Amino acid sequence: MTDTLANDIIGISTTIVSNFQIVVALLLMVVIEVCFLGRQVEFSKKLILSAFGITGVTLICTVLVNIFFANADSDLVLVLQYFIAGIFYAYAFVFFLVAFKEKRLKRAVEAWIWFFLFNQYISTFSNMTVFYLVGGTDELAYVLFYEKLGIGPIWLAMTSANFIFTLALFLITYFGFYKPKKYCIINVPARVLFIVWIVTFLFMPIIPVLIPSEFITFEERYHIMSVMFGLGIIILGLAAPVFVVISSAERSYLEKNKAQEAYISAELEYIEQYKRKQTETRAFRHDINNQLAMTQMMLEEGQSDQAKEHIRDMLGNISSLSPKYVSGDEMLDIIISMKADKMDELNIRFALEGVADGGLKIKPMDMCSIFANALDNAIEAASSCEDPFVSFSIKRTDKFFVFKITNSASGKVDIEKLLNSTGYTSKKDKESHGFGLMNVRRTVEACDGILKVSSEENTFVLSIMLPRPL
Repeated sequence: MTDTLANDIIGISTTIVSNFQIVVALLLMVVIEVCFLGRQVEFSKKLILSAFGITGVTLICTVLVNIFFANADSDLVLVLQYFIAGIFYAYAFVFFLVAFKEKRLKRAVEAWIWFFLFNQYISTFSNMTVFYLVGGTDELAYVLFYEKLGIGPIWLAMTSANFIFTLALFLITYFGFYKPKKYCIINVPARVLFIVWIVTFLFMPIIPVLIPSEFITFEERYHIMSVMFGLGIIILGLAAPVFVVISSAERSYLEKNKAQEAYISAELEYIEQYKRKQTETRAFRHDINNQLAMTQMMLEEGQSDQAKEHIRDMLGNISSLSPKYVSGDEMLDIIISMKADKMDELNIRFALEGVADGGLKIKPMDMCSIFANALDNAIEAASSCEDPFVSFSIKRTDKFFVFKITNSASGKVDIEKLLNSTGYTSKKDKESHGFGLMNVRRTVEACDGILKVSSEENTFVLSIMLPRPL
């Protein structure tokens, strides 16, 4: 009776831990999709609660198995294990389908594949490690993976290790990347490398089995397999993930450095413009008395036409001292002026309409990251058109400033591809063309704003909504 109770407790504990591992794995996939693949998902309480729905599915399955298959043999138990696993994965697909905001079916398939590969990867990782630590013999392998599949204290240890590894990865990813918004988008080649590595890793347990029996005994095969995973797991299991994350992080830091360079460039341009205006203003003040005296003399001598012409010239000089573009924000004025000069050089028509009264209360670095890159993208796209133009309009609502950048385009743009790329066009050297709208969107969202994109046959419109200062 005591043994039966102990086995029941171990079985229930294994089921509970396994369920929590799946819940954490579901949430981990969501965080990975956001931080490393650039997908849009709202990590809300509702999403977390829906992940726990898998526990209800497990409870129902467990009750049904205990009622109808209480005395099933090991072969039938194996079939039931796979059936329940299939239900888990079906639930996971529905979970991902609901979680994503855009292209839900495509994103759900993508996340489900990652979820499946991750679970196989992490279970192989943890199971073979525990298998090595408890001896790694052929008799033990037969008992664990066939006769008592999923049953007993060793399986509880394996499941616990699986949960601990998954939880550790979730905490590292959530607090290290998602919470501080330190996104490192992994490019396509790195994703392919990672998938190939996972598949290779999953096939490693059968390598000893493929060795001919005349060279190695059955027991030695399992021992080699356990040693392979027990000793090499840290290197083999973490090599590709660490490489992919580090390379992506380096790329992200490179982008941030470029953003800092853009900010410093804007600051230097502002200082230079300020110095020029100060010099011109001092010169004008020094000369204004002489100019007014000359105007007075012309009027006294009846030379009214000449006096009017002279006044017009002075007004022109005064006008030249005023900024050409006024947006309502000093830093934004500098960015627009810099990009307008660039558009003049490229013969691109530019128009500014509207004012952001009171300015924007966001960091100058974020200002550059958003508007300098957005205008660079617009200039690059417009420069390839026969009739190039860029317009910048500013409107306001009760809570937001709405900035709309419209540019000419040579054709309709794939918005989804654009938002997840590092540049605007398909040129070979994409890295030299800003950081792409994906990074603009990230900065806008970090400032509690909203970014929307629309594309027609000959125009491209980027709308940015940023909170108005209170």
